[in-house]
Amino acid sequence: MPQDLLLMEEVDVRRADDPTGDTSKVLTITKMALVTPERKEAEHTPGGGVGTVNFLLPMLNALEPKFSVKGIDRDAIRGFGFVPGAFDKWTFAATLRNTRTNEVIPVRSTLRGLISTWAPGEHTPGELIDCDHTLKEVTYADLVVDGEELFAWGFYERIARSGGIDWFARYRNALGA
Repeated sequence: MPQDLLLMEEVDVRRADDPTGDTSKVLTITKMALVTPERKEAEHTPGGGVGTVNFLLPMLNALEPKFSVKGIDRDAIRGFGFVPGAFDKWTFAATLRNTRTNEVIPVRSTLRGLISTWAPGEHTPGELIDCDHTLKEVTYADLVVDGEELFAWGFYERIARSGGIDWFARYRNALGA
């Protein structure tokens, strides 16, 4: 049977460690980009070879999730960059609807990172301003769909998993760590 068609219907971004729960952007968010895991490459062109190979390493390039909101998100600006006491743990959430079964499927991504870019767009009177946000210095990210962890990566934890397989475990073991 072919895979089901999943339609993203709702999204939200909020600070995961906010005790008040007032940082939900569910009414202002217009788009959200989850982390894009991309394996680090080591290019090799042998002197006597017939071409180049980009060998994949058990590492990732820097992750840079993004989101956009309508209006000025004061919470995001207050916690911009290295503000002491600023939260840096985020929840990116979404709902997918299975178009065949009509089932609603939760999607969650937990991230640790700092807002590094706040880019208000151009606007004219009577329009809601668009503001784009980019997170950098991301040191943890996971992706959980319908309760199943599809991906997890932690810089300080030294983990990298996909489909439940820890692809860095043998390297940690080889290093004796």
